[in-house]
Formats: sequence, structure tokens, C-alpha cells
Amino acid sequence: MKREQSGAANPASKVDMVAKGVATGVAVSTIVQTGRGVAARLARNPLVMFGVGIAVGYFGHKYRKEIIKLARHTAEQGRDFASRQKDNLMDILAETEEKTGDPKN
Repeated sequence: MKREQSGAANPASKVDMVAKGVATGVAVSTIVQTGRGVAARLARNPLVMFGVGIAVGYFGHKYRKEIIKLARHTAEQGRDFASRQKDNLMDILAETEEKTGDPKN
């Protein structure tokens, strides 16, 4: 026999979800705090910073075409987004002027 599924969620599953969320939050917080301490100590060592600079330069050069392509695509999306928002704002203003019957110049 199949059990009927009710619209309400099982209270035990809600408690489990909340407990998992809290545990995940605590774990993430601990990792971030530990990472900050480690990064601060490593940033004080000039040899480590030199090595990081070399690595960033290498990968920046290796993937420069992809980086440029992604930057251009992101800039294009930003322009499109701003244009759509401007159009939406103009539409809202036009609707408001129609409703009030008092166009603003």
C-alpha cells in the first residue's frame, strides 16, 4: 500500500533541516575565521607573496584570452541590464503619468 502524502511537511524533517543549516553555518564560520588567520600569516612572508605573484602572473598570462573574453561579455551584460532597467523605469513613469493625467515636462 502507498502512504498518502499530506501537504504539511514532517516536523522531524524540519528539525533536521534547521539542524543541518545551523551546523553548516558553524562550519563555514570556523573555516572562514581559520582562513583569515592563515592568510594573514602568509601575507607577512615576502617569499610566499612573491610565489603568489608568480603564480597569478603565470595563470593570468596563460588564460589571458579567456579573461578578456569574459570581461567583455560581463561588460556587455552590464550595459544590457542598465538599458533594460532604464526602459522599465521609463515605462513605469509613462504609466504613472497616464494614471494621474499630469505629464511632467
